[in-house]
Amino acid sequence: MKIGNGYNSYLKAIQKDTTHKETIKTEPLKPRVNEAAVKVEISEEAKRLAEKTIASAPSAKAQEIKAAIQNGTYKVSAENIAAGMMKAMEEQGAGSE
Repeated sequence: MKIGNGYNSYLKAIQKDTTHKETIKTEPLKPRVNEAAVKVEISEEAKRLAEKTIASAPSAKAQEIKAAIQNGTYKVSAENIAAGMMKAMEEQGAGSE
């Protein structure tokens, strides 16, 4: 079985690539000097929003559900899902009239 030039070209490319990597010299990055400092100002509104976001922890019910999912004990009630879907469809139907 004879292997054509495609394979030889491939081998030469790999050999060239590996020898080329050895000749590359890397220079360490030079630290930048005399750059102006960046100043960030946060508005009062942004501070209030951040506090509200941090303060709003998940409810006790959400914590219970999360723990049940992690433990593998969370049970899905098809009846409750179906009832919720029916209620939502009825509300959508009533709102479009």
